[in-house]
Amino acid sequence: MEPSDTLLTLAEIAVALAGFTGIVGVLGQKSAGADREIGWLRLRTMLEVSLRNAAFALLPLPFLGFAGDEILVWRIASGAYLVTVVSYIVFRRTRSTGPAESSTLSGPFLSLLPVSLLACVANVFGLAGPHAFSLYLLSLVLGLVTAGLLFLSVAATLLREDRD
Repeated sequence: MEPSDTLLTLAEIAVALAGFTGIVGVLGQKSAGADREIGWLRLRTMLEVSLRNAAFALLPLPFLGFAGDEILVWRIASGAYLVTVVSYIVFRRTRSTGPAESSTLSGPFLSLLPVSLLACVANVFGLAGPHAFSLYLLSLVLGLVTAGLLFLSVAATLLREDRD
């Protein structure tokens, strides 16, 4: 499978996952209190992560045909992804308004982040050699897994409230 096919498939999955936010958002209208606030923050984060990963899955595609060295494209894309993710986290942390916002970006939702960022750093410095695409793909997939975990946490909260 070509890298472009893999990235297009990943972008489709990311957009589909982002689309689920609308469905869950409608279902989550009846929740109340702190759970509702945390749920909305997690949904927003899931949407942001999914759309970011969709964009970064598509970003290198036009450059693959023009670049003489595909490895350089993956290294630059990894650097751009790294800067974007770190900037996003710093931005969200500085704008944190309370404990609900802090709990959205903590614990299990950030457990995969160090691996993703290390893969980007390794790629930027050329440590992957000819396997640069694999590290770039790993970073994107881990981002989507994080978005999936956020989705599951919101869905679990809704299902728990339905039983009450």
